[in-house]
Amino acid sequence: MATTRIVTAALLGAAAACGITDSRDSSNLAFEIREGYYVNDPPPAPQIVLLVETETQFPCMNYGLESDLVIAGTVLRVNASNRITKPEVCLTAIGPAGYRVALPVGVGSYTLEFVRDGVIDRYGVTITDAAIEITIEDAHFTHPKAVSFPRGS
Repeated sequence: MATTRIVTAALLGAAAACGITDSRDSSNLAFEIREGYYVNDPPPAPQIVLLVETETQFPCMNYGLESDLVIAGTVLRVNASNRITKPEVCLTAIGPAGYRVALPVGVGSYTLEFVRDGVIDRYGVTITDAAIEITIEDAHFTHPKAVSFPRGS
């Protein structure tokens, strides 16, 4: 009987490591907005991409943060959940759970909002030919990794 419990526990642990189960995480989120090939490989032109990561580190560097992007005019709203999805194949390195999405934006000014559990964080984003600038307006659970990112790097 004890052997059966040990085998069952080992199988459940292996299932969790292999991506069969999901988990939840409420840690703060860090983000950056960069131009490059973060979503699609070349040859398409580089895209401006939002990269979001949890503060929590997970046993596979390719865990996902379940989120979605909604665009209304110049407002870019990321609905970030607390749900972490485990990959089918684990890239064996410790790392944060992440969400990445190409932003359909060009030179101009935008509002970036993160929404989670009824809380809204808000940032101003200005895109020029040379850089992507982020202005913090109201932040509770998110923070930019930097406030300026060069374009074309």
